[in-house]
Amino acid sequence: MPVIIKGHLIDHHRPTVCVPVTKTTELEILMEIRRLCSLDVEMIEWRADFYEHLLDEEQLKRILLEIKSIVGKHILLVTVRTKSQGGQVELAENEYAGLLRTIAISHSADLLDVELMSLKDPRRSIERLHEHGCVIIASHHDFNKTPEKTVMFSVLQDMVEADADLVKLAVMPKSMEDVLLLLQSTLDFHRQYPNVPAVTMSMEQLGLLSRLTGQIFGSCITFGSMGQISAPGQIDAKELKEALRFIDKYYH
Repeated sequence: MPVIIKGHLIDHHRPTVCVPVTKTTELEILMEIRRLCSLDVEMIEWRADFYEHLLDEEQLKRILLEIKSIVGKHILLVTVRTKSQGGQVELAENEYAGLLRTIAISHSADLLDVELMSLKDPRRSIERLHEHGCVIIASHHDFNKTPEKTVMFSVLQDMVEADADLVKLAVMPKSMEDVLLLLQSTLDFHRQYPNVPAVTMSMEQLGLLSRLTGQIFGSCITFGSMGQISAPGQIDAKELKEALRFIDKYYH
């Protein structure tokens, strides 16, 4: 099914540029989100794992409501990235699931990131989050390598079977062949699941091609920075948007 959030179609034909917020204090986080909202930013990712009071439920609820009041028409993706997936916090499964539930209940996130490998029963967890009206993007990151094409496809397929609304895969390339492998896996997935929005990327500078041309292969969101980066290989969001416009103009 097409994913439409705040009137915005999440679709590979016109990829959405998402800008991360990785500040640590409430004041810094809210200031940065206000700044991004004043600019031409379609989607903001709040990396909640950077927040200094993440594990304080009351403070987390409060800042979520504050953020909700600020973002307005902009799409808000909320992510708690665990250490094993390249994030800032080490969490037991019950702690991670509890944080996702708190975020879902707040009705602040337009999109909620759920790490596929951090939950024993991701399908059941996603089902519970859906009950609160959450749109779920299931994710997996491999910071060590680019797996075989069949493995990458299988991971994305597992996300579909877990009933995620969108699927995300980021891998680390060692060669340009690895980058091409990721793009081919994206294309294969898009052809088999044309109605499931996919977000894929090959990281580091070597993987830049995937951030610029992912839409050709079926990727619908790409991440750019306006200050701090949240993953290796992110480039300036304004330059990224211009590059995407150029590709869109001549490719279609």
